[in-house]
Amino acid sequence: MALTQLSRRSWHAYFDRVAAALAGRGAHVEPAGLGLDEAAHGQWMHLVSLSYDAERDELALTLEGARRLIRHPREVHVHQDGDWLHGMEVLDAGGERHFLVLRSPLQLLGATV
Repeated sequence: MALTQLSRRSWHAYFDRVAAALAGRGAHVEPAGLGLDEAAHGQWMHLVSLSYDAERDELALTLEGARRLIRHPREVHVHQDGDWLHGMEVLDAGGERHFLVLRSPLQLLGATV
């Protein structure tokens, strides 16, 4: 499985595809790499939505019971095998890495990288 850097101009369209794949079913993620509360570590959390707002330059992750904003992301790398998303890494403006690990791959129809 390849780790691929997404170009900034493709972020909005790519995350729209992720949101479409999550709609109505969601996914489970490991919150440890997202800087969430210590109590959440070691548990899988339900990811409800994921979106990129170009105006605010922030990536928003909505999880069951939590919301995580990654402001001013500099780089987005995805772990994807064909149409199947396994996870992603986001580097923010402060140099901090945020890791999103999916318990099961999420099929992204038409989301080539």
